This record gives sequence, structure tokens and C-alpha cells, in this order.
Amino acid sequence: MKIFRDNVGGIMDDFSKTFEREYVETLRRRHGTQRMNANNVYQEVIQDKHHVHMNSTKWATLTDFVQYL
Repeated sequence: MKIFRDNVGGIMDDFSKTFEREYVETLRRRHGTQRMNANNVYQEVIQDKHHVHMNSTKWATLTDFVQYL
């Protein structure tokens, strides 16, 4: 807990960057330039058992993340 408390911003930033990379990579590889529902892409991302959970990122909701993009 102390390690997390001492570096909250850095850890959340790392998880956020990883989540963003995984999400955009899934979108790019599976759907190319097609218009897709954000929730459908998210469902594909979380199928990977080693995915980064949304609650460990700086975005509270998928809507917040999509607005960030």
C-alpha cells in the first residue's frame, strides 16, 4: 500500500497508457477505419484475461475515456 500511496499518479498513468494502447490497438487491428460502438470494442479488449481493468485507470467511465480520445 505504501508503494502505491507514494506513487499514485505514476502507477495510474502507467495503467492508463497501457489501457489506451490496448484499446486503440484492438480498434485498429480488428476494425480498421470502420465506425464502431465504443462498448463493443471495450468488450473485445476485456476478453483478454491479462487486460488492464478500467477501474485502475484515470478514467472513471468508458465515456470519459472516449471523450479523452
